[in-house]
Amino acid sequence: MVRFGVFAVAATLSLGALGSWYWPFGSDDEEVIPRVSELMEPASTNIDAATDFEYDGKFDEAIACYEAALRALDMVEAEYPDQMKKPEFTTVKTKRAYVKTKIDTLKFLQVKENSKAVAVSDTTELEKKLAEEKAAAAKAATPATEPAAEEPTPAPAAEVPASAPAPAAPAPRAKPAAKPAAPAPAKALSRQQRIAKAIADGDYAAADADIAETLRTKPNDAAALNLRAMMESAQGKYRDAEHTLDQAIQSNPKSYHAYYNMARLILKAYPDNKDGARRYYETGRAMGGPRNAALEEAVK
Repeated sequence: MVRFGVFAVAATLSLGALGSWYWPFGSDDEEVIPRVSELMEPASTNIDAATDFEYDGKFDEAIACYEAALRALDMVEAEYPDQMKKPEFTTVKTKRAYVKTKIDTLKFLQVKENSKAVAVSDTTELEKKLAEEKAAAAKAATPATEPAAEEPTPAPAAEVPASAPAPAAPAPRAKPAAKPAAPAPAKALSRQQRIAKAIADGDYAAADADIAETLRTKPNDAAALNLRAMMESAQGKYRDAEHTLDQAIQSNPKSYHAYYNMARLILKAYPDNKDGARRYYETGRAMGGPRNAALEEAVK
């Protein structure tokens, strides 16, 4: 059923800040405005992964995860401009500043390591310095000659060949390297978080398998249906996404998430049908959805 007019795949709208979808991280009965901790879960997941990569010295992977976390935090700020003024949302800005600092620090370390590698590519100076250090060490090991004192002739000692080298002083025992602390166990992701991460990574097969498993036991699960529509839209399957959101609305008519997502889908697939998008947004607001300034502006 095509409800919004002629379907045009080529006529898509770059949503920018509108790109985030809504889904409840809870049961079908728990239809409340998402808490800050829930909104930050995608960013927190990427930060945890970045920390693990950083510990292993994999700076490229760590930077990629931190940048993904930064995009997720930027999206939260864009989605909730009014709430960002509230005290409980200051953690979003704090976490954003932390992530930007980590990215800058890791990039600086990469530049430093690259510079060090270039500096030692010509070993001539190193070999010269090493030879000088060896000569100095040999000179220090040779005892200085002192004038003989007038003393009684001592008893003859065992004859030592003149060519025998002086015994080398025992090398100081090196201290054992400190054993690195064991890395903290990675935080296990919930199924919804795992699905959202797979969609963001473009791993649609993994996301679809998890969604199907959820819907097998709970065919009307609000989170799974919204996530499936999100995945289908990301693949350009707009008609499939529309049908999935229809099912989500019929199964959970008091949930604002599917109404908001349907408004987004209309703007993306049918950019000229702002009236349809506005009706779905206003219905979501009537169901208790929070005000979204960016979406309101888009449906004008």
